[in-house]
Amino acid sequence: MFRKTDTRAASGRRTSSRKRKGSGFKVSWTEITAMVIVIFCLGFILGRLSANETSYKGLGEAHEIPLNEYDQTAYYYTDDGRLHYEDDDYTSIQVMDVSYAQKNIDWQKVRDDGIDMAMIRLGYRGYQTGQLNLDEYFDANCKGAKEAGIEAGVYFFSQAITVEEAEEEAKYAIKYYKKKKLKGPIAFDMEPINGANRITHLTTEERTAIADAFMSYVKKKGYEPLLYGNPTWLRGSLDLSLLTDYDVWLAHYIDVTAYPYDYVMWQYTSKGKVAGITGNVDLNVMLVKK
Repeated sequence: MFRKTDTRAASGRRTSSRKRKGSGFKVSWTEITAMVIVIFCLGFILGRLSANETSYKGLGEAHEIPLNEYDQTAYYYTDDGRLHYEDDDYTSIQVMDVSYAQKNIDWQKVRDDGIDMAMIRLGYRGYQTGQLNLDEYFDANCKGAKEAGIEAGVYFFSQAITVEEAEEEAKYAIKYYKKKKLKGPIAFDMEPINGANRITHLTTEERTAIADAFMSYVKKKGYEPLLYGNPTWLRGSLDLSLLTDYDVWLAHYIDVTAYPYDYVMWQYTSKGKVAGITGNVDLNVMLVKK
């Protein structure tokens, strides 16, 4: 800064100096530039800090895990190998779940073959790198399902090891879900990987909190969360008494499941056959209240 002073030349004559109104201070361009740089750096640091924050409030209180109301004798298979359900209270719809593994799909043939809904893999977190990735067939599958008139939801394969990462995954999933204007549920899918993976060391409480953080964020944003897993994972790797706010998508490759707790959809085979798809595809029966 410059201070207003009276100066004298070497000759002893007083140099002219015009008085300035106000504080008498001014700021140089160098100082302005320095302040701009400081403000920018502070904004960048605060932005990075806020990016690592989470709105997750922690696990709530435990509740009794609801039992399912289904009559196992009301399940039946049709000649095409599809599982159905019908009783006085529930009926069922046919659902398949797909990913890059099915490659190119003829969605109109899928629709004509009686599939009512699809769960499309939106993306995944790398089990070694930890990076978030979009399924390479996500765009094509969303476009094909929409054009064929098939309702679609999504699932995200999680390898989150903190609640912050879980919420990051939920934000990522919602971002692409909204772009496609989908209407089905958003499922959280965490599974062990043979060999190296990021989640091996997690405790039951940590895995439960991660699942809760993902699904609570989805629910808070007005979408329908869904918890995917097989009976071993659901009952042994999570504390379901802390996750009773969410519907379950059961994976159990068996003719008759003895899983006692409530679920809304059952993935009953990984070897289903559907017209328009080369090779096997996962098939599910979704139970719908009449």
